[in-house]
Amino acid sequence: MAVRPNNIVFDSILYVVVGVTIGSVMAFAAGSFLWAADSFNTFSDNAETLMGRRWSGLVPALFLIVAAGLIVILRPTLGIKRFHSPRETIAAVHSDKPLDIKGGLGSTLAALIAVGGGAPVGQYGPLVHFGGTIGAAVAKAVKTRIPGETWIGCGVAGAIAAGFGVPLAAIVFSHEVVLRRFSISAIAPISICAITAAMLSDQFQVGGRPYFDGLVHSLTIEFIPLLIVSAPVFAITAVLFMTLLGKLTDKVDQLPNLSAWPLILAALLCAFVGFWVPGALGLGIDVVRDFLSNSLPVVAVLILIVTKLVLTVACVGTGIHGGIYLPSLFMGAGVGCLLGKAAATLGIASSAGLSIAGMAAVSAAVFGAPISTVLIIFEFTRSYEAALVSIVAVTICTLISHQLYAPSFFDRDAGKTAR
Repeated sequence: MAVRPNNIVFDSILYVVVGVTIGSVMAFAAGSFLWAADSFNTFSDNAETLMGRRWSGLVPALFLIVAAGLIVILRPTLGIKRFHSPRETIAAVHSDKPLDIKGGLGSTLAALIAVGGGAPVGQYGPLVHFGGTIGAAVAKAVKTRIPGETWIGCGVAGAIAAGFGVPLAAIVFSHEVVLRRFSISAIAPISICAITAAMLSDQFQVGGRPYFDGLVHSLTIEFIPLLIVSAPVFAITAVLFMTLLGKLTDKVDQLPNLSAWPLILAALLCAFVGFWVPGALGLGIDVVRDFLSNSLPVVAVLILIVTKLVLTVACVGTGIHGGIYLPSLFMGAGVGCLLGKAAATLGIASSAGLSIAGMAAVSAAVFGAPISTVLIIFEFTRSYEAALVSIVAVTICTLISHQLYAPSFFDRDAGKTAR
């Protein structure tokens, strides 16, 4: 049956309004989240300065313990046994179960507390779920012919575009990871939402991409075999991270009555280890830059990778809620840095190429987003060569991790039952 012209005009206007509205909301919401997290971290840095060199190492420990205590109080207050993640966002699109809006907002608040407290977790996973929650809330409040999944996709795209500053990758990510198909009817509002969120966040200087410009200038023929050999190592890193995190999460979820002791133990572990290895705490963007610039010795890189792995698994697995995207970037860049140092002993100069490849490969395997991750790296680096490096590493790594584990961490129960 032919669609009437007035319906076409109405739908076109509606798509623009939806895209602009949710994009504006997500620019403000994501910007507020990032601003609040940055303010907490700035306050922590100022407190360290005031305490002096002798006692400054105790400040991160204090912030972590306070954050853990607040999260312990928050869970029973909101009645949440387990905080929500992008897993719930994806499940809401592909099942009849609606997205829990209260749980989504509570999980965002918990992530803000954890990130502000300096926990070794990321901020972008919670932003993704927060975007989906906002989209679901708007869809529930405003009744239109637009499917609810499109609203959720708009929220996710807006969150990524505002938080990362990567609108092109945000559009693809929403389709690839959340909708899991390219929808002609959804691409217009999702694209408008992502562009609006990115433009507004850039205008008001909130969010924005990490700057990794000028790291990969050219590719040499001997680098490609090195990249192919390194990709399985990246896959093993991703599978190890996901396996440990999944096993700990499952064990903690089985504990009765919102048990708080695993969370407190994880906070104490982070406080103790972070006193000796402070680079493993927090978001770790500065350490990633050190990996990319190859400015750290081998022992330091190895310690940072292992410590980040252990502390992130301990935090996220026990309920100190946060994202796993930045930790996966961190570990991928670190492993790539180690492999680059090994290649240098053989006379093969890889510059930042293997670190970039590791970032892309491990994060793509963890999130199940190979295409979007390549685009994220491209928008992060503004380098066509870096995108080519990422394509090779991501393709091989995700193929192996899919066979050994699952398409992503959020699909690890695909063969069992949905969480």
